[in-house]
Amino acid sequence: MVNTSKIISGNIMNIMKQNGKKQIDLADYLGVSKQVISKMLTGGRMINAIELQKISEFLGTSMEDLVRRPEVLKETNAIKAFMGKVETQEAKDGLGIADEIANLICFYARTRENVEEMMKPWEA
Repeated sequence: MVNTSKIISGNIMNIMKQNGKKQIDLADYLGVSKQVISKMLTGGRMINAIELQKISEFLGTSMEDLVRRPEVLKETNAIKAFMGKVETQEAKDGLGIADEIANLICFYARTRENVEEMMKPWEA
């Protein structure tokens, strides 16, 4: 699943870096604190359409550039990302097994939580 907020914040940070812009300058332009900008760029706060338009003006780019998905999305699953760096088939197979085991552990933990919740007495 694609996290649009991360894509937008990543695009903003890349364009800021390319243009030598700083978060404090963006904060001043938008009339917000540096902490708000930090939250926007780390996903702790959503960026609304009006803010996105002002950010595009500040960076001298289009809103489309800020929301554009990269052609190649970075792998967010650590094991799968690491798999691309492993050369031998045996190591890839081992990482595949580790990934399956991790999924089973997570499934078991969620199932156990659900059972514990279902076993609680009902309140009328």
